Amino acid sequence: KKRQGCTYSGYTVFAGETIIKTPDYYETGYKVYIGPQRYFVTSDVGDGRIQWYAFFALPPGTKRAPSGWGGSERDNQADPEENLVTYIKSLHEGWSDEVMTVLDATPPESVEQRDLYDRAPEFLRSWASGNVVLIGDAVHPMMPNLGQGGCQAIEDAYVLTEQLAATKSTDKLDDSLQGFYRKRILRVSAVQFLSRLASDLIINAFDTPWSPHDNKGQSWKSYLTFFWKPILQYAIFPAQFAFLYSYYPTGNMGDLPSHLEKIWKTKHFDDAEKAFSEAADGKVFSSG
Repeated sequence: KKRQGCTYSGYTVFAGETIIKTPDYYETGYKVYIGPQRYFVTSDVGDGRIQWYAFFALPPGTKRAPSGWGGSERDNQADPEENLVTYIKSLHEGWSDEVMTVLDATPPESVEQRDLYDRAPEFLRSWASGNVVLIGDAVHPMMPNLGQGGCQAIEDAYVLTEQLAATKSTDKLDDSLQGFYRKRILRVSAVQFLSRLASDLIINAFDTPWSPHDNKGQSWKSYLTFFWKPILQYAIFPAQFAFLYSYYPTGNMGDLPSHLEKIWKTKHFDDAEKAFSEAADGKVFSSG
């Protein structure tokens, strides 16, 4: 199924947010829990907040919650009386207690749902026509697994600014925009591919990992997932992120990233502890 030229990815995602101090809040900023035809992600988004995503291989239009886009209201929920947290917990029955702890702390009214669409790279059609050019999700929407939709739009804007700054005559504008497309198409296409591959592998190739401590992962995919874990951790993920973070349009930044990291860690801790204290005192936070 297509919408506005984009193909349905085969996945829908529920998302929610909560203030919770997990035992490893400061040590682990991102977690992925893998199961059959679904996976669950938690991410530290600052100020004591954990944002979670539950991905499912479901047909398009399997809507139970508002999308959170375009000013959608809670009355857009398929069943306004349904507790969506309870529903999502039912789809993760038998999963880690860590998943249940995050879900139990989530206000049901914060839960949103989006069907995920992306599109194939535009190798045969430029992003530019005349003096008009498309950037970001308008021309290369991608799956959210690598968190690169906004990042690639920022890179687009930087390269486009460079191109336009070097264009001294409006007569050269068409060529400049085509040059922008040529500079960006290969990197953006690679990121689109990696984003879709991450979804497809996790949903279709992986299953509940085999463990000597229970009998939940017994299929061949479970054993495959178990053996893939160290390869993903020590080879695939480092290589993937090395590529994503290898883009230095202004040159190497020296020790600036390390300096900023130290500042961020202090601020992150102070802001999170304040939020945890306020939540314990009964303060109600709005999501987003």
